[in-house]
Amino acid sequence: MVSSLAGKHIVLGITGSIAAYKAAVLTRLLIKCGAEVQIVITPAGKEFITPITLSALTSKPVISEFFSGRDGTWNSHVDLGLWADAMVIAPATASTIGKMAHGIADNMLVTT
Repeated sequence: MVSSLAGKHIVLGITGSIAAYKAAVLTRLLIKCGAEVQIVITPAGKEFITPITLSALTSKPVISEFFSGRDGTWNSHVDLGLWADAMVIAPATASTIGKMAHGIADNMLVTT
């Protein structure tokens, strides 16, 4: 049986909620269904789950800033949007939903 997510590119956004720990399970399930997952996490999200945990699951660096802390390269929100077939934000805090509704793009996740 072929999964409907086979070969799909998913951007998984994680915000600052206690439920952020569940993103590890969601990531694993998306990958198990054949999706390629790129995680974008808010600064508050990193208070609840570490990027290294998520990176280990996806085999990709977790994006949280506009510029990479390692070498200063720019993380292009436009390229992420073009790459993705879908974007899932889970958990989605009221703060993030409000920012999206009002066009306040002050972090990498909402900008993407």
